[in-house]
Amino acid sequence: MSQTASKPVDAGARPVWDERWMWLRTRRLFIGLVTAVVVLWLGLLGWVLFVAQIVNASAQPLPVGADLFVVLAPVIAAAAGVERLLESMFNTVESVWRTVVAYLGYGMRWLKSAETEVDEARQWLQSAGAIYNGTLAMYNEKMKQLLKDANLADAMLALPDQIAAQLDAWKKEADEKTAAAKQLLQDAQQRLDEAEKKLSSLTDSPDYKSAKAAASVVLGLMIGVIVAAVGQMQMFALLGIDAMPPNVDVLITGLVIGSGSYPVHSLVGILQQGKNALDSLQGYLQKAGAAKDALLKPAEPKG
Repeated sequence: MSQTASKPVDAGARPVWDERWMWLRTRRLFIGLVTAVVVLWLGLLGWVLFVAQIVNASAQPLPVGADLFVVLAPVIAAAAGVERLLESMFNTVESVWRTVVAYLGYGMRWLKSAETEVDEARQWLQSAGAIYNGTLAMYNEKMKQLLKDANLADAMLALPDQIAAQLDAWKKEADEKTAAAKQLLQDAQQRLDEAEKKLSSLTDSPDYKSAKAAASVVLGLMIGVIVAAVGQMQMFALLGIDAMPPNVDVLITGLVIGSGSYPVHSLVGILQQGKNALDSLQGYLQKAGAAKDALLKPAEPKG
């Protein structure tokens, strides 16, 4: 493999790497990342369940009518934070590590072609800009030189007819040439915009979207467990359930946090409905029991 193919390519520069070599390199890195995630997952589970010193939080019974969205606010906030963190991570990867995105999506040949098209469009835009600016500068210089030679720099309102006609002719000629150069510049800008739009569609690949969704689930659950373990967050204790071991409580809480904001809100909504039903049933049974006790209570003898 040549030294040129092994050099990193700056964003926006013409790619010179070999597609096959880059595919193999990215494949090795991707397999290494997957292996590292698996090892980290196993280590994290072992640490949370058997090593981490989790303090058993006291579980207090929830009052009737308690709002579980308030009770579980730390869990909801943590889930939203994990979701934002994942979005930032993937945005960074998609902007600085395009080869991984291409490996999971359209492929290295598509990426190299798109980057080459962007580079050519940028060079074309620079050339068109140079032509446009050069045309303006040339006619400005001609007019300045004409006025200088005629010593009329301070007498613009009294130009001789010959000089005025020359200036008018140059103005018309400059307008025509600059209009053509301006159109060329606009076409070059449009070409660059289309090329950059094509390159930005790298993340639209269905295969990449599927891989991204799977990675989001795995990484989200992992980060959620870490957040729950570091923060000693115990969802069952918050709900007033004391039967769950603290380490298991932290693990389950972390998995809930890592699932994302929408699943957490849905879960809390379901728990809220269940609690409201139990509260209503408990109130009904208490009233029925009180009425039964009143009926069975012997009447007090008179006088």
